[in-house]
Amino acid sequence: MVTSIPVPRGGRLRAARRHRRMSPFAAFSLLLALAAIVLTVISLGSVVLKLFFTDGSFTLDPIQRTLNHPDLGRTVLQTLTIVLASTVVAVIVGGGLAWLNERTDARMGLLSDLLPMVPFLVPPIAGSMGWIMLFAPEAGYLNNAWRWLLGLFGIDTDGALMNIYSWHGMVFVFSVYGVAFTYMMIAPALRTLDSNLEEQSRISGAGALETLRKVTLPSIMPAVLAGALLWIWVAMVTVDIPVVIGTPAEISMLSNEIVTALRNTYPADRGLAVGLSSIISIVVMFVWFLQTRVLRGSRHATMGSKGTRTIPLRLGRWRTPARLVMVLYMLLTTVLPFGGLLVVAFTGTWQPSIQWSRISFDGYATLLSNPQMQAGLRNSLLLALAAATVVALVTAVVSLYIKRAGPVLGRLVDAGIKLPATLGTLLLVVGIVLTFTGSPFWMAGTVTILFLGYLLLNIPNASITSDAAVAGVSEELTEASAISGAGDRRTFWRVVLPLLIPALVGSWAIVFVRVMGDVTVSSLLAGVTNPVIGYQILETQQNGSTSQVAVLASVLTVVSAVVVFLAVWYGRRASRWASSERRRRTT
Repeated sequence: MVTSIPVPRGGRLRAARRHRRMSPFAAFSLLLALAAIVLTVISLGSVVLKLFFTDGSFTLDPIQRTLNHPDLGRTVLQTLTIVLASTVVAVIVGGGLAWLNERTDARMGLLSDLLPMVPFLVPPIAGSMGWIMLFAPEAGYLNNAWRWLLGLFGIDTDGALMNIYSWHGMVFVFSVYGVAFTYMMIAPALRTLDSNLEEQSRISGAGALETLRKVTLPSIMPAVLAGALLWIWVAMVTVDIPVVIGTPAEISMLSNEIVTALRNTYPADRGLAVGLSSIISIVVMFVWFLQTRVLRGSRHATMGSKGTRTIPLRLGRWRTPARLVMVLYMLLTTVLPFGGLLVVAFTGTWQPSIQWSRISFDGYATLLSNPQMQAGLRNSLLLALAAATVVALVTAVVSLYIKRAGPVLGRLVDAGIKLPATLGTLLLVVGIVLTFTGSPFWMAGTVTILFLGYLLLNIPNASITSDAAVAGVSEELTEASAISGAGDRRTFWRVVLPLLIPALVGSWAIVFVRVMGDVTVSSLLAGVTNPVIGYQILETQQNGSTSQVAVLASVLTVVSAVVVFLAVWYGRRASRWASSERRRRTT
């Protein structure tokens, strides 16, 4: 329950008139949004003009080429099946872990905050390699251990514990990475949900399941849908997993076909790529429409003021099993694939049986003494820190403006921020290349063009996070700040931003990890003069050096884990400070 702050009628009228005026902070917020929209539209426009206009005449050839694409229906069906199945699993698992960590006494401090996100710290291309090393039908370490274990009981079989090159293998790996997205959306909403709401439901005679269905779930539904939409958005354009695992499994997805059209075809078949991307756009726009309807129709404030409290549910004898579940999740989704990478990195080879006698640090010494590798790691770290910070702040400011703007202008700005990116990540990167590498910008081969690409690609996704977080901020707090004479800028920094920190830290961490291990942007925008670690991993993987990929991936994982650990620790500490400060100010 949100405690009401008594406000004089005249004060409310003055605050309302102030909100109707375009304040300097609101104007600045609108300019930020317009800048992101204009840069995106210009980049995509340069591609669309070249696709649909040939020698000044309009053509529908891209649509025709898409419709004539062999096995189009099967590819679309396979894509939707894997994405939707992994989304359901990710929401259930991510929501369950968030509930254990935020609403029960099973949490284990900072370790619980890191658990769901740790699998995401391994870049998808490296993580996919790790799962292959474990669950390849013939040479996978765990499959061979499974056959050895059955042999102890006299069972001789060639079967595998799990064949990674299969439908359930694809859904499993997609789901592992999707849990991080859904957890980071749901956990802050559960953390700030007032326990009074659930207690009053139970006092009224409702059981635990009825309270969950009628109180808890409706209150956090914006965050649940935000996590689902964010993962659908990312999964639809994910390239690494479909290429590394889907290709040997003969499971084709739209992202595979787009990469083939742009990179493996000469000249690049951009018409087919934009046609296939339009299918992704339809799916994402439909899900985005559902999310906006829920956000605008939601009447459940999850962040209150004085009197807001969160009381963890005592699990009693189930506390230890709940903690074991979380630890087993970490072991299954992180330690095992990362361990597979480490074994290959230290032994320098991948064989069905581990060659313990070959363990050495030679692989690390060789790669880390390479100046080009050092430059790639340094550039990736600096770009990830800068991009994550800028994206988190920009999306927070823009989401607050969208919430306060009128229904027409707010929807236009929201659509402008999100919809252009749905035309396809790869096409947007191509547009950046066409627009900014030549006259008059001449950014080819610079770190600036990489930074610009990371901003434009991550702002739409991160805005989903900030939309859900802003939707949970009680209007009474901002009204009280306005009535007290604070302007929009001061209200944002002193009231709104501290409340958003738990969600923004999750968004920041996701952007940081994605930029650190990026393959899509770096494959087209990075080069010898501006190397990044993601591009170097891609090159090494294409050259067939499994041991070198394992070395690079393990170093990247350790660096990412340390930075994200510090970010999550700060987010938790800032969240406690914000809660105490909010209570002090409303007393």
